[in-house]
Amino acid sequence: GRLTLTLITLTLGSATFISVFNVRASLSSTVEDMIKWFNCDTMFALDRSYRADKVQSEAESIPGVTKTDVWIQLPTRLVRRDESESGMIYMFAPTVRPDSLIVSPSLAEGRWLAPGDENAVVVPSALLIDEPELELGGDIVLKIDGDEHVFKIVGTFKGMAFLPIVYVNYDYITKITNRTGEADAVMIATQQHDSVYVDAVTRTLEERFNLVGIEIGLATTINTERRDAEASFDAIVALLLLMAILLALVGGLGLMGTMSINVLERTREIGVLRAIGAPNRSVASVFVLEGIIIGLMSWAMGAAVAIPMSRGLNQALGQAVMGVPLTYSYSLPGLWLWLVIVILLSILASFIPARTASRLTAREVLSYE
Repeated sequence: GRLTLTLITLTLGSATFISVFNVRASLSSTVEDMIKWFNCDTMFALDRSYRADKVQSEAESIPGVTKTDVWIQLPTRLVRRDESESGMIYMFAPTVRPDSLIVSPSLAEGRWLAPGDENAVVVPSALLIDEPELELGGDIVLKIDGDEHVFKIVGTFKGMAFLPIVYVNYDYITKITNRTGEADAVMIATQQHDSVYVDAVTRTLEERFNLVGIEIGLATTINTERRDAEASFDAIVALLLLMAILLALVGGLGLMGTMSINVLERTREIGVLRAIGAPNRSVASVFVLEGIIIGLMSWAMGAAVAIPMSRGLNQALGQAVMGVPLTYSYSLPGLWLWLVIVILLSILASFIPARTASRLTAREVLSYE
């Protein structure tokens, strides 16, 4: 019974610890999937609208720049059936071509924008959850510059619930807003993709834009966006990891208690070992090895339990943040790290009981009742 309780506690600690690393790996995979939407290396949000051809020609004059693309961005609001309006929604209108730098996002349902689309829109999955009257294939009314426009929802993607973004076709939106040929942002692909090279090209681009009078509101690189996105989840991961460590400590204390009782219950067995000449190290190793075996059993069971536990956490966290589960990933580094930790924990938990057992004399243990 004591062994069962100890194994349950240690297994829960193992499963939680491994699951935390799995969630962290799943978050990284999800962020990587989202970053793949953009085939660029650096992006510039401009301080105001400029002619798209001028912005692109200036960017392409910089050595190392291989391709450019532009989009416009607009603030919009959802108009519900009862005439109430939602909070601010960001509308991005990228150019939609086969060679566009924005490709189809990690779609949850439906499809991505097509070059000939007129009033098509792709929305985050979380928006359909927050706004039950919306559905895939249905209409959505968006207010742009004070005018209401009806769009058809053709697809949903994995997006943040707290940062609603919708995508529409550049050609269509510039036509209905009389902004043909304008650009609010430019995306740039470079010859090399490492951070040092991209940062150097980005600084050169900033200097060039400032020189020709193109004011920059924000400059960022894909590598920076990736780091910032992963860092935004660090608090959640840290909280889960703290819970796993506490469970592991409780399991370790339970293992120590189990081993201490084992020493008392097997006192005469220890006496027989001492009577036939077993040295202190041999007596102690019996209990340390037993503790390690218990730890390894909990590690193996925890590794198995971590699979459904991780999927459940991915489902809950993904639904809360993006409206869809996270991209599942099993973290092998987390698995092997916990193996090392559980062995060390088992040795530490068994050390004091084993030390006590090794110090018992043959006379004491043989006369124990």
